[in-house]
Amino acid sequence: MNTGTCSPMIENYFAQLESKMADLPQNQRQEFLMELRAHVMDRLEQVAAPSEEDCRNVLNALGTPEEIARQYRMELLLKRSTWRISPISVLRTTLRWTVAGIQGYLVFIVAMIGYVISACFFVTALLKPIFPHYVGLFVNEEGVQIARFPMQPHGHELLGNYFIPVAIILGYLITLATTLLIRFLARHGRSLRQRLA
Repeated sequence: MNTGTCSPMIENYFAQLESKMADLPQNQRQEFLMELRAHVMDRLEQVAAPSEEDCRNVLNALGTPEEIARQYRMELLLKRSTWRISPISVLRTTLRWTVAGIQGYLVFIVAMIGYVISACFFVTALLKPIFPHYVGLFVNEEGVQIARFPMQPHGHELLGNYFIPVAIILGYLITLATTLLIRFLARHGRSLRQRLA
């Protein structure tokens, strides 16, 4: 494949992108730019004799250098924060990522739902010793209930005091699963966007 017609446009695009990412660590920046350049070349190889228009279309599909640099920064922030299991750190980062678009918004919603559910389990574990007749795993004709205020739940309580460790373990597992899901989405979001481009 001859990319001679496209070379100046590609070089200009990547020079702009590199300048927008100048504040990032050089090894990460170079690795990312090499991956992105390989993606551009793969797309251009699908065309027998790529014209300037073909090159422009491939680069436009990626987005502007400003958009790519901003998105990459958000992914780095999210990647750093998801190595911690702290929900506050992950939520703060995904909230920043929300500004970057719909993918960030969906990840933020997933994070909120997962962390709120896990927080509910932790709270019920704390409330069980204080309100032993109101908090627990109750089974009745209406289904399963965990807590019911101000009325005492009716039905048979399954776990008794074992509810506390079960709720703590479930809360921890949901927190961990949510964090791992966010990490997975952050890692694979960029390749998904490139495939859709």
